[in-house]
Amino acid sequence: MQAQQPVLPPVFRGCWQGTVEQVDEIRRLPGAHKLGYWTPKTYRLCYRRVGNGPYDLTFGETAVVASEKIKYSRGRVTVLQTDGRTSAKLHAFLYFDEYRAGSGPGGPTCSVDEDTTLNCTIDGDSMRVNAAVYGRREDQPWFRAHWHAIFNHVPQ
Repeated sequence: MQAQQPVLPPVFRGCWQGTVEQVDEIRRLPGAHKLGYWTPKTYRLCYRRVGNGPYDLTFGETAVVASEKIKYSRGRVTVLQTDGRTSAKLHAFLYFDEYRAGSGPGGPTCSVDEDTTLNCTIDGDSMRVNAAVYGRREDQPWFRAHWHAIFNHVPQ
């Protein structure tokens, strides 16, 4: 039986979207593959009602900004906890294949996945997000990073 996710407060209703162009800090983990450039990520979170049911995080997606370095991007977002007013902690999981250095479309790739904890606070039509990322490359520990961003309330 799957545990039910916490219910987000009403101020989260609607869709929120943002792009993380850069990180505040990134550090390679001991013995890990060398780091390259940060690949921008997009987030879209929709908290809405389906039919007569309760409001729910009906769409939580994270993806890699389209580029010639990435293929097969997919991700999901779930609710971990909330203060019941304006803040929530979310978990995002992102997986993608990245072309190895010096190769491009059709060349060899490596798998990358990122586990991200997002601490979100609603402030009017903006969501302030502070995040901590744990990255793996080919299922091996790779890096830890921190970033902050503003996600905007957008039409559904």
